[in-house]
Amino acid sequence: MAKGYSLPICGRTSDGLAVTITEVGLGHLTQLAGWGDFDRTADQALRAQGLSLPGDYRSSLRRGPAIIWRITPDRVLIRSEPAFGVENAIDFVILDLSDSRVCLTLEGSGASGLLSRVAALDFSDSAFPVGQFAQTAIHHVSVLIDRQCSEQFIVLIPVTFAGSLTNFLADHLTAEVVPK
Repeated sequence: MAKGYSLPICGRTSDGLAVTITEVGLGHLTQLAGWGDFDRTADQALRAQGLSLPGDYRSSLRRGPAIIWRITPDRVLIRSEPAFGVENAIDFVILDLSDSRVCLTLEGSGASGLLSRVAALDFSDSAFPVGQFAQTAIHHVSVLIDRQCSEQFIVLIPVTFAGSLTNFLADHLTAEVVPK
C-alpha cells in the first residue's frame, strides 16, 4: 500500500538528483473538437483570441498565460486564464475539462530522469526539448507531459488518479520525502 504524501514533495532520484513535485492551479482547460474543415475553423477561432493552431502533435504553443496542445488531427486542448470562449461555434464542439485534470509541476535536475523511469519515453534535453509535449502513460494512466523549461515539466493527470500517481512518483524518490 502506497503512503500518502503531502505536497510539495522534495526528494532525490536514485542517482542523487533533486526533484520537487508541486500541484499548481490548472486554470481553465478547454477542448475544441471538430470534423471536416477543423484546421481552418479552429485556427480562425484561436486567432480571434490572439492564438493559433499548432502545426504538429508534439509542439506546445504558448501565448502569454495560454498553452495550446494539438492532441489529435481534430482536437486541441487549451490551458488558459481566463476561460477560453468562442462565439457561434457551429463547426466544432467546445468542452470544459477544467475539473477533470490536476496539474503537477516536476522540477529540478532530476525531473527528466524521474519521468524517463516512470513513462516509456526519453525525456532528455535532446530527445524532448523545451516546448515539446507528449501524451503517454504513467503507471497505466494516460497523462499529458509538457516540458516548460530545461528542468521543469507540467503533467496533466486525471483527477481520479491524482493521489495514486503522486504517490507513485514520490515512491521513486529517496531522501527528504516525508509521508503525511
